[in-house]
Amino acid sequence: MTNELHIDYVFEDPERQALIDAFLDLTVNPYKMYPAFREQVRGIATHLPELRRLRDFIEYTRSISAYEHPFLFLRNAPLDPELPDMDIVDPVFDKYRKKKTFITEGFLQLFADLAGQYPIGYRNVNDGDVFQDIFPKEELKHTQSQKALGPIYFHKDLANHFVRPDYVNILGVRSSDQNEILTTFVSNRDLLENLTPNTKRDLRRQAYHTPYDDLTTKTGNVKLGEADTHPVYSGTYDLRYFENRTKGLDADATRAIDELLALAHKHKKRVLMRPGDFVCIANNLSLHGKEIGQIRSTTEQLRRWSMKTVNVYSIAPYAKHIVRGTDYLING
Repeated sequence: MTNELHIDYVFEDPERQALIDAFLDLTVNPYKMYPAFREQVRGIATHLPELRRLRDFIEYTRSISAYEHPFLFLRNAPLDPELPDMDIVDPVFDKYRKKKTFITEGFLQLFADLAGQYPIGYRNVNDGDVFQDIFPKEELKHTQSQKALGPIYFHKDLANHFVRPDYVNILGVRSSDQNEILTTFVSNRDLLENLTPNTKRDLRRQAYHTPYDDLTTKTGNVKLGEADTHPVYSGTYDLRYFENRTKGLDADATRAIDELLALAHKHKKRVLMRPGDFVCIANNLSLHGKEIGQIRSTTEQLRRWSMKTVNVYSIAPYAKHIVRGTDYLING
C-alpha cells in the first residue's frame, strides 16, 4: 500500500467517534442551506472537549511555513457510517437523493474553521456546492477534472481563475486496495530549488497559455471566455501550471516547462488514499494529481469517492466576485 507522505496526525478512536456522534446530530442539509450548516458545525467546534488535541495540532501547523510544508496528512478521520452507491450518469443528483447524514461534510467544514480557512463555492462547479465530489461522471470521465475516471495530470486547482483557492482539502471516502489509484503531490519548493536560473527566467515570461479547467467550461453557468496568456513563475514562490494543458508559446517556453515537468515527476510523493485519509494542500505552493496503475476491479474503480473543499484565507478580497446575497459563492 503506497504512502509516501509523512503522516502528521492520526485520530484516536475516541476522538473520531465523538465527532461522528456530534455530526450525526446535524439537522441542516449543506446542499440546501450551507450557511446554516456552517453555523451548526461551528457550534460543535466550540463545545466538543475531544477536539483539544486536534486544536493543538492545527495551532502548531499554523506556526510553520506552508512553503516548507505544503501538505498535512491526517488518518482515521470521521466518515459517514453508511455511504450510498451513486449512479455515474449524474452522481451529484444521486448524492442529493441518497445521502442522509453529513459527517464527511461536517469534518471538512470543521477542519477549515479550525485552520483559519474559508470554504467557498463556484457557480460553475456543482451549481455552487461547497462540498464537492471527486467521483467519476459518465459525461466527464475522459476530462481533466474531479469527475475523471482516468489520470489527472499535475495541476493546482483553478490556477487561472480570478479567485484561486489558497487551500484544497481532500478526504478519502471510499477506495479499494485492489486498485492502484494514487494521488500525487509535489511542492513548489522542490521544483524551485532544482530549476536552472535560465529556466526560471524563461518561466517568468508572459509566454504560456492554459485553458480554463474542464469542469468550469463544460458544466459552467457563467461563460468565462478565453484564458489570457501568463507566466508560469511569478512572485517569490508561485507556479501556475497544468501538466499537458499549459503550453509554451515559443521554443524557449516549451523547453522550460519540459524541465519543470521532469522535476515534478522526479520529486513527487504518492498516496493511495484510503477511507479516513485527509490531506490539506497549500494550493498555491504545490501541484497535485492522480495516477492510475494496475486496476484489478473496474467495479471498485467506479465507486472510488473522495470529497473536498476549496478554501481561501479570507473572503474579503473577493467581495466583487461574490454572488449577491451570499458570503461564500463565487460568480464564476
